[in-house]
Amino acid sequence: MKKLIFNLSLLSLLFLSGCNTDNDNSQRKGTLIFGWFTDSNCSGDCSTIYKIDTQNVYKNIDNNFQEKTFFEGNFQLMNNADYQDYKSLIIELPIEIFNEPNGFLDCTECTNDNGGFYIEYQGNDGFHKSWRFRNAKYPDYLKNYRSLLLDKLAKLNNL
Repeated sequence: MKKLIFNLSLLSLLFLSGCNTDNDNSQRKGTLIFGWFTDSNCSGDCSTIYKIDTQNVYKNIDNNFQEKTFFEGNFQLMNNADYQDYKSLIIELPIEIFNEPNGFLDCTECTNDNGGFYIEYQGNDGFHKSWRFRNAKYPDYLKNYRSLLLDKLAKLNNL
């Protein structure tokens, strides 16, 4: 009897692990816009914003950062950026962020006056949100992603 229960448990576990779930980040399809922006008093290179979709990497060729909810950039294909090097930004975007409202994370009183990082995700299913966070003030679940973001931004800025 114990062997039967063990086999059924093992079979159930194998079945469940093979199922696709909404939390399967490797299957995440959509567009990610990301980068950094300086404060609203900036006069010059005030932001560096990139976009990745399911195949390519793009750079915003305008250096202004809008105060709007969603970024409306002038994106140009980066032929020298290998998509495979940057797709982890979409795949590893923490699932917790999707439950956050648009705006600054962990800083409801923040404005664009001090600059920060920008993330916008638009899924193929119509889901569309954007978030900003300060370098020193962000939710704990973003710690590893912030490191990844800084690394990828540094590499893109050097291309």
